[in-house]
Amino acid sequence: MQLALSKVLWGVLLGSCVWAGAAQALTPQKSDVDHREYRSLTLKNGLRILLISDPRAQKAAAALDVHIGHHQNPPEREGLAHFLEHMLFLGTETYPEPDAYQTFISAHGGSHNAYTSAEHTNYYFDIGAAYLEPALDRFARFFTEPLFNAEYVERERHAVDSEFKAKLNDDARRIQDVHRALMNPEHPASRFSVGNLDTLANTEERPLRKDVLAFYQRHYSADLMTLVVLGRAPLDELQKQVTERFKAVPRREVELADTYPPLFEKGRLPLRVEIEPEKEIRRLSLLFPIPVSNEVLTHKPLHYISHLLGHEGEGSLLSLLKDLGWAEGLVAGRRQQDRHSGLFQISIELTELGVRASDQIVALVFHVIESLAQKGVEPWRYEELQQMASIDFRFQEVRSPIATVRGLAHRMHLYEPRQVLKGEHLYAGYDAEMIKRYLGYLNSENVMVSLVAPGIEGNKTSAHYQTPYRVLEQPAEQPDIKLRVQKRLALPQPNDFIPTRLAVKEAPLLPSPGGRPAEGDERPTLVSDQSRLKVWFQWDNSFEVPKTSMRLRLKLPAVAASAQGAARAELLAMLVRDQLNEFAYPAQLAGLEFSLQPNTRGLDIEIFGYSGRQNLLLTKIVEALRRGRFEPDRFIDQKSKLQRRWRNEALAEPYGVIARQIPRLHFSPYWLGVDKLEALEGTDLEALHAFADNLLDDAELEALLYGNLYRQEAVRLAAYLEHQLLGEQTRRTLPPANVYRLNSEGPWARHQPLEHDDNVTLLYVQGLQTDLKDEAHMQLLQRMLRPSFFHQLRTEKQLGYIVTVFPLALKDLQGTALVVQSPSVSSDRLWREIDAFLSTAGNALTGRLANQQAALSGELREPAKTLYQQSSYYWDSLVLGDFDFDRRTQLADAVEAVTPESLQAYYQRVFNDAKRRLWLVSDRLTEGAGEAPAPQGAEAPEGNDGSPAPSEREGQEHTTRADAHEPAWVEDIPAYRKALDALVYP
Repeated sequence: MQLALSKVLWGVLLGSCVWAGAAQALTPQKSDVDHREYRSLTLKNGLRILLISDPRAQKAAAALDVHIGHHQNPPEREGLAHFLEHMLFLGTETYPEPDAYQTFISAHGGSHNAYTSAEHTNYYFDIGAAYLEPALDRFARFFTEPLFNAEYVERERHAVDSEFKAKLNDDARRIQDVHRALMNPEHPASRFSVGNLDTLANTEERPLRKDVLAFYQRHYSADLMTLVVLGRAPLDELQKQVTERFKAVPRREVELADTYPPLFEKGRLPLRVEIEPEKEIRRLSLLFPIPVSNEVLTHKPLHYISHLLGHEGEGSLLSLLKDLGWAEGLVAGRRQQDRHSGLFQISIELTELGVRASDQIVALVFHVIESLAQKGVEPWRYEELQQMASIDFRFQEVRSPIATVRGLAHRMHLYEPRQVLKGEHLYAGYDAEMIKRYLGYLNSENVMVSLVAPGIEGNKTSAHYQTPYRVLEQPAEQPDIKLRVQKRLALPQPNDFIPTRLAVKEAPLLPSPGGRPAEGDERPTLVSDQSRLKVWFQWDNSFEVPKTSMRLRLKLPAVAASAQGAARAELLAMLVRDQLNEFAYPAQLAGLEFSLQPNTRGLDIEIFGYSGRQNLLLTKIVEALRRGRFEPDRFIDQKSKLQRRWRNEALAEPYGVIARQIPRLHFSPYWLGVDKLEALEGTDLEALHAFADNLLDDAELEALLYGNLYRQEAVRLAAYLEHQLLGEQTRRTLPPANVYRLNSEGPWARHQPLEHDDNVTLLYVQGLQTDLKDEAHMQLLQRMLRPSFFHQLRTEKQLGYIVTVFPLALKDLQGTALVVQSPSVSSDRLWREIDAFLSTAGNALTGRLANQQAALSGELREPAKTLYQQSSYYWDSLVLGDFDFDRRTQLADAVEAVTPESLQAYYQRVFNDAKRRLWLVSDRLTEGAGEAPAPQGAEAPEGNDGSPAPSEREGQEHTTRADAHEPAWVEDIPAYRKALDALVYP
């Protein structure tokens, strides 16, 4: 979170913008490659607005940020701001239906959401560009005439409570719950922010609706709001649309605290807290309370300090801690910030040895901070950051409409209008005294040291997440660091990767033979076409950025052959990244990033950024991969880190744990962490070296080189890649990729236990064919089903907080998942509710078709906004074998060809055929247990808590399910796959 400017300061900054008549406008500074038009203005009610005109946009978007969050909750009503966010969506005087806004947005190809943070509540949506004005009309009325329907208070209380319970195992929230307990109880950061049934109690003596209305009327004032609207219309037309609707937002006399009490009570610091996590996490954090002011935003002294403390190059604190076997990662920066105060945090991911050495690590951190204050505050270091920020802003590419408006609405509270686009890249000037002043807050008497590690025996538990912890003394005096250790620490050297000459290459006047495609047919072409090597190339300067995207996919028999090969490839990739980190970190700071990741049958290498030194980085990656030799201590640390990550998979978001079973059941080769964990167990360093020696044998390589490079450069790179990455041919063959297709032999069901109290039911349905016609129907149905599924099962029936429909394609075979995660409803009932929904949902599909067709077709035909996005489109085509690179256009054609009759027929064959279904459940009820199923198309009677009424669930026998087909339970994966149809991909 960033610093929020006070009303007084805004009065100074906006004095030239606010006047007694109509709104006055000005234009923010924008990047060289941003072709959108902007206008900033302030209405007479104090509402600050940023308008963005983009004639090429297929989607419009808007976001309104209220400078009010959970820090403004009354102490006796924790979670009220969050509850208000929920209630605001449920009807207005003009549009009283509780789902009117959501239905309109979804019906016209859009999406919507909101979030509540400490000092902000942000509401945002996107929609088909032609429907912006009616969407704004609905959106504006949230802030002028909301109903806060009494009939939905109880339902939204349970929704908030479900959201709270869904995250009970989330370690970030559990740790924060402990930190809150140690803060000054008078500071709003010490309060519970999410809310639950207790904090949002609704009684006759204290009706919740009355409190939420009072909160809204007390805090939702126009002069505390910022609005960003992006559309295709010219700025004058956008201004008219927006002004007419938002000038009615009332301006209220809002009383906010002029200051907050200290984050920690006097004498409370220094202190040490030790916390037991749910997952296998080992983390040491040093948290320092700091004051905030506008200089943090403009001069960025904390960013300067974060840059040096968090550096990962040679001589850095992290480099030393890795060499000692104590740490795996380090980050530094602002963690928490409000109107008046904040926390600066240094967090170190520890090894098991590092946990035992935590006291020594704390001493090292303070030694480094002292060294920075003595000799690290130098103008050339600031100028490097300033130079890189200037380059990044100059070539800052546009983001999606919804990401643009959401971020800018928040930043409008932070920066004056002319700088709102540049604010994150603004370095107002080097000020040594300012940097040293903020370094002064990072001292051993002003710190909370937080250690998170398994096995800690707490003597207390936190109030809301029941996190075990203990509080210990933290000495202010730190031991001296031995001289030989001090000598291993060094400040960063000048960054040679910072671009000095940035040029967007012009089209060659005389293209090389076969070089450039015909006029109007600009798409990648092959510069190397061999049996084991295919390299695609396209020069492109249309985005006006001196950047290049390199994507390489290695298909490796050694990786695809077994779970052991996949596990070793993942460990090898981690070790290579770790080995290159000190070299590549300065490149990353200079806008040149790389990734090396395993895929199901090999490895993917990606480099993206400024073109100047990409070849050097590629060379380093290839050399490390070919050499494949690693230090024993790094092998041990990285293997342990990988194993820990795989073990933690079972503790991830419950519905995600369930969803990952789909590719495990229907795709080969594919292994989950639990499979690779066992396969890696016996791998030692010698075995990994042997694996690396033969890794590239029989390799196949496909590459895409796209952007700011010429064909001759691509040809040279292709020759280099052939020589370096294609190993010997030993006649090992690459196992095919198999996708297993559901047929009419089902339905099927699988029980997947969870290490979580919530229940999850997921229904997976699969497309019929792998053609574009099938994909068009599936994508349209996903979009059409999602809002009604959410409204009926979440809003109306309150079955759980997580209720959604999402795509789950395997290669080019489409699929859809419908999932509900609930803290209180059994998987068996969720099963029946999903089934009942699908039995009737088809009746309302055809009336929504035209709008969704137009929206989806428009999105598919919209040109890429950035070079990276275009690279991703090309790469997706290559992966699916679309060598004409027109799959998106063909899919748009297929979408436009869908008819009401074909959509209804597809729905009945795919979504309503009970035999073509796979159910995944977290709790498997035995015969005769649980609720009786509702008849098909009917709803089970409900009690006050949303569960079936007792008279309907007691004394009844367990009957067959609504679809009259009992499922076959999947116990053995190979046997299950044999019953399905296999699609083979070479």
